[in-house]
Amino acid sequence: MRKWKYAFAVAAVLIVCSVLGVQSVTQSESNATPAEEAKGSLVIVGGALSSDNADVYESFLSLAQDFRNKTKEEVKIGIMPTASSEPFQSASSYKNDFISYGANEENIDIIPIAVSDDPTTDEDESKWANGAYDKKLAQKVTEYDAIWFVGGNQLDYTNSLLVNGEDTPVLTSIRDIYHSGAVLGGSSAGAAIMSDPMIGAGTSLGALNGGVTYEDNYGDEDDNRVFLTKGLGFFENGMVDQHFVKRGRFGRLIVGAWDAGKEMAYGIDENSAMIIRNEKKSIEVVGESGLVIVDLSKAKKTTDFPSAMKDVSISYIEKGDRYFWDTKKYNITGDKPSIEEPYYPASSVNNSIFGEDALKQLLTYDLVDSKTDQAIGLDYVLTSEKKGEGFKLVFSKEQDTKGYWGKINGVESYAAINVSLDLNPIEIKLKEDKVKENKMEKFPK
Repeated sequence: MRKWKYAFAVAAVLIVCSVLGVQSVTQSESNATPAEEAKGSLVIVGGALSSDNADVYESFLSLAQDFRNKTKEEVKIGIMPTASSEPFQSASSYKNDFISYGANEENIDIIPIAVSDDPTTDEDESKWANGAYDKKLAQKVTEYDAIWFVGGNQLDYTNSLLVNGEDTPVLTSIRDIYHSGAVLGGSSAGAAIMSDPMIGAGTSLGALNGGVTYEDNYGDEDDNRVFLTKGLGFFENGMVDQHFVKRGRFGRLIVGAWDAGKEMAYGIDENSAMIIRNEKKSIEVVGESGLVIVDLSKAKKTTDFPSAMKDVSISYIEKGDRYFWDTKKYNITGDKPSIEEPYYPASSVNNSIFGEDALKQLLTYDLVDSKTDQAIGLDYVLTSEKKGEGFKLVFSKEQDTKGYWGKINGVESYAAINVSLDLNPIEIKLKEDKVKENKMEKFPK
């Protein structure tokens, strides 16, 4: 029997009202395909990468071998520790992981570019701040078959590797080997930098209610708009976000991608990777969880509310599944047959749609594997004791919607393709039922 479906409880009595209409304002065209496409590959990890995730590490090392036709022991890897508050320790952890999967310790370097001093070492790594301008280091980078970007603060990458929007010598070398066929990989902040613009901060509800800001609002509790800023742009076919399903970030990705004029957007979950093969124009999912793909090509957005939208297409795929961005076609692994007879009954309203794993739950158990054509998600914030504001998200099966389910190595796996999403602003009113004192009973003695 499949994994038992868990329920989402409605925490308060809600009166949902004043859903605003959406006007026909179409999304702008996506950016043109670059004249010279990269021959290299990308391994974009959604954060929280476990050392025992062989699928991700083996994929990265295999792509590194392919670049110059080397053995695993011959592959040369450079690790960028720049974003970490403990740069040496973070880079060393990944170095040990690569060694455990067969790479040669002598062929793995920690690239000395950092902005923070690692308290675990005697050296002051903050003195590496200008390393990206070192021409000898830039020449050294051209020898690598792979570059790995650790997690941390993604702004430290852009502030260190770019100057006034222009590439430093080290970044130029990284682009050169990537365009020639090297593999670039990264987790968390190392994933965020892969697109341009990149997402720097913000929450889903904050983005839907407030829109976009281009000023750094990280750590500002009163400003949860999605912060867009300059990224490194290795992946040129859409916007990327990370820690995705686990932290419910699809609202901020939709808002950010629309504002940036990106037709396609991709959210990769934790301990999982999207493997980009540019020459095949394909994305493969590996790892524990999955990838959310957002298509705004047919979406419409209102002119009188920041983020009310209709006809957003959203899909979810997992390990072994592929997406081809030139044709917008999916190749779902044969281990997951198409769902012909949905298993679950109609679901209740999900009252915390931006909560942990809520999107995956709704797209799979609550919709494509459910005897219903619609699933509803809510999220809101109280603005007073009796009122609040938020969004009602309506996920619908359309003619081209498809669901897949199966087991891979004993673990169930889903795919939900071409689900239609409408995002409607709502107002919340709380109604409190007063209890009459004369009808209350005392505890019996």
